[in-house]
Amino acid sequence: MYRTAKPSQNYVERRATERKPTALLAFVQHPDGSRSACQVKNISDDGAMLEFLGAQAVVLAPTFDLVLTGAEMRYAVTLVWREGQSAGVRF
Repeated sequence: MYRTAKPSQNYVERRATERKPTALLAFVQHPDGSRSACQVKNISDDGAMLEFLGAQAVVLAPTFDLVLTGAEMRYAVTLVWREGQSAGVRF
């Protein structure tokens, strides 16, 4: 894409709340007790975008816990979308 290119006029923002970029480290707590490291790339009041670390593919259940390291915060989340090493979740 050229630097002078502009986003498509057909793009519609569907989020109800503003996304805030982050670099928070976290992990997914799977239902079987295992964990997968990830980084929270952005977060809003309703959800977050996660990027999984490492080359290993991570299998995600439809619902799981997202735990922010160092903050003692745990969210019960629902998987909304998945593409490559990234995933979107709803709180």
